[in-house]
Amino acid sequence: MPYRAIIFDLYGTLVDNFSRRAYDKVQEEMAKILGVPYPKFWQAMGETIKDRSLGNLSAEENIVEVCRRLGAKADRTQIEQTVFLQDEFTRNSIILKFEVSEALNLLKLNGLHIGLITNCNAAVPRFFPESPLAQYIDAPVFSCEERVKKPSRRIYKIAYERLKVKPQECLYVGDGSGEELKGAAAAGMLPILKRADLTDVYDPHRPEVENWQGIAIDEISELCAIVSKLA
Repeated sequence: MPYRAIIFDLYGTLVDNFSRRAYDKVQEEMAKILGVPYPKFWQAMGETIKDRSLGNLSAEENIVEVCRRLGAKADRTQIEQTVFLQDEFTRNSIILKFEVSEALNLLKLNGLHIGLITNCNAAVPRFFPESPLAQYIDAPVFSCEERVKKPSRRIYKIAYERLKVKPQECLYVGDGSGEELKGAAAAGMLPILKRADLTDVYDPHRPEVENWQGIAIDEISELCAIVSKLA
């Protein structure tokens, strides 16, 4: 069966990986604004990642919850300032490189449907439409909106159904974070590892990546040849 669609991960795949060093600096500034110890703030933020990625906490609610856990109370101005820092970081993280846009354009010219699945907080879908990347994505799927995240089969099903294709007609391309490739395979897709620099991420040790035996690419531009070969 020929492949009709490619579903991509976002960070580390279509755009650069989420920089741990850069985001830690943002979180340090947030802690200063709130007047709380940075190490404890950093820990509390880590504890609320799941709720943020499942849409259980908005950015504002998350700051209130983190402060509650730390025995602090933020006023409206402090909340707005910290959320602004987060938002600006997110906006600046969705930067599409020229070579990736060229590759996506070529894939679409070849008749492929393009999807996206990303585990993310609510800021990503808010700023995604502003990114040049949006024009290439036929079906963007955000965990915070669907209230389910990779590697659950349900989120892959949402994506391929919106693309109106069968899972066997889909390639899934990602950098292997959070067992996303295993999840794609379980959903019936052919997973492809996009090799990425893992020196500045929160999860540098990924068993799935380290033990990967399947198809792997270094650049998105390699996909056209792979699709042709698999046809």
